Amino acid sequence: MSGSLDITVEQGATFKRTITILNSSQVAIDVSGDTFSAQMRKRPQSEDISATFSTSLVSDGSDGQFELLLSDETTMGIIDGDYVYDVEWNKADGTKTRLLEGVAKVTPEVTR
Repeated sequence: MSGSLDITVEQGATFKRTITILNSSQVAIDVSGDTFSAQMRKRPQSEDISATFSTSLVSDGSDGQFELLLSDETTMGIIDGDYVYDVEWNKADGTKTRLLEGVAKVTPEVTR
């Protein structure tokens, strides 16, 4: 079920994306009771975590939506460059699915 999506994270700015999970008929999947986790690392095998995204359901989750968030304080602490990230869907039944993966390009802040 994994999809690929490259993202841009602006250093010093809040990163926020709403993701909607749809089935093959393009109907939202109810994610009530489920959780999500996401991290950025320099390389997949890196021990050090460059950033951990906060995740939260949009409304009650019946619309299949959740948000990924990095605060401006978090993005300020990430050195500009290319990273990898992924998002995992932790279902209430105990199964785990990778939803997204890709490159996270961190662009440098000029205005401080």
